[in-house]
Amino acid sequence: MDAGDWVAEVCDAAIDFENELQESAESLQVLAEGDPDEIKEAIDQFSNDAKETIDGFVKEVEAVGKPDIDGGDEVIEAIRDHADDEKKAIDDFRDDVNDLDIDDEDDFRDEVVEILSEGPDLDLRERLEDIEADEVDQLVESIDADSDCSAALFSS
Repeated sequence: MDAGDWVAEVCDAAIDFENELQESAESLQVLAEGDPDEIKEAIDQFSNDAKETIDGFVKEVEAVGKPDIDGGDEVIEAIRDHADDEKKAIDDFRDDVNDLDIDDEDDFRDEVVEILSEGPDLDLRERLEDIEADEVDQLVESIDADSDCSAALFSS
């Protein structure tokens, strides 16, 4: 698929993905005042919903196909790898929270927030920029030209 058309379709999917992910994160509002069981349940729900949303986005990108550029296959592989890393980070967050002591609810909530803030900084932009193809750099520039798309796909 032509790179411009590919960016347009992937951007539409990315913006929808970002909205769905934000909806999934709404369950985490319980972090401020919930008891440990409520918080763990909310994180489990978020984990399941977010990973399903990530998988759905990857399927949409795969349905669009690869951009018709040098490195197009690598772009799709970078998106898949990034999604896998995001899902692993979500699982790690959930597992770390489940390992916390729940005796002191205030300490528990503080530790959950700390774990969340110390999560990995995953950036798809870096993966794409690591691909040795000038046309991939142009693809990144096209994504950056759409601020909503860039915000949905790149963390920086």
